[in-house]
Amino acid sequence: MNEEFYISLIGEAFDGYTESSINGVPVYLKHVSIKDQRYVHKYYEKYKNIALKRGLETEEERIKYVLKEEIWEEEDDTQIHSLENEIENLKRTVKATFLPSQRDSLNKTIDKKREDLVSLRLKRKEVIGKTVEDYAEARSGDELLRCLLFKDPQLTERVYTDDQFGELETWEVAEISSAQHKIAVNFADAVIQQAVLRPFFNMYLSSCDNVSQFYGKAVIDLTIHQLKVATYGRMFCNIFQNVSDIPDNIKDDPEKLLAFADSQFNKGKTSGGLKEDADASAVFGATKEDIESLGGSDGKTVSLSEELEKHGGQLNMEQMMRLAGHDV
Repeated sequence: MNEEFYISLIGEAFDGYTESSINGVPVYLKHVSIKDQRYVHKYYEKYKNIALKRGLETEEERIKYVLKEEIWEEEDDTQIHSLENEIENLKRTVKATFLPSQRDSLNKTIDKKREDLVSLRLKRKEVIGKTVEDYAEARSGDELLRCLLFKDPQLTERVYTDDQFGELETWEVAEISSAQHKIAVNFADAVIQQAVLRPFFNMYLSSCDNVSQFYGKAVIDLTIHQLKVATYGRMFCNIFQNVSDIPDNIKDDPEKLLAFADSQFNKGKTSGGLKEDADASAVFGATKEDIESLGGSDGKTVSLSEELEKHGGQLNMEQMMRLAGHDV
């Protein structure tokens, strides 16, 4: 993605809408705010009641049925919950891990477990079938789309009335959904993080501390995307102000910058017992790349594996103490 994309993205966030077209006609898709989210609950309850009156079963009723008929096993549900817990625990472990190689390894494990979880959830969904909740979620989502579509950039006149929207063909609703999905993809957290780290946004970072002043609006009137832009801007500004010796080559990479900030914080917590003026520090399990990332610019690190190789695969207590930076 080029610089123009990110500039346009931030511009859309400030405007609070994205210009698009439906059936060749220009429309303005309002970005969701906290106030707009009330529509979701309102229409969810409306269509939930409609589904119940039509005899559609709830998810709880369907689960009881498939378990009774042994179409789905309780062990499978247990496995889903187990995977969910494992992923959350691993994510917490990643945050507390300061070695890049170990973080990468943990993230790969998380990705694999997520794949297993998605597979199980899809299998479960196929077995359970369509439920009251599914119907209510889908229809309330459609209704939200109607509430966000406007004819003008001032967002004063909606494109469709309730009745008009209900008469739309399936393909027309799908076209609107596609436009909304594109907005969601463009404004994904990772993309917003990239945008606020671009050079053009540098001058705004320090202004993100006061969200209301930044936009000139009450927080309650801000869109979700506006809040995220300011939040991530403030977060990265704090990192630049409070984390020292950030390598230049990661200052515009959100993932690496966050990992570096975490590593510096956790490295400080795990350095107890070592002298500040020690000649070297040894970290078990560290790769050469880990050592370089931990050593900063002074290079005061050693590779344990290299030291072992130098001493024939064995280190005595005195040698270990010296590697850890203690006088003996």
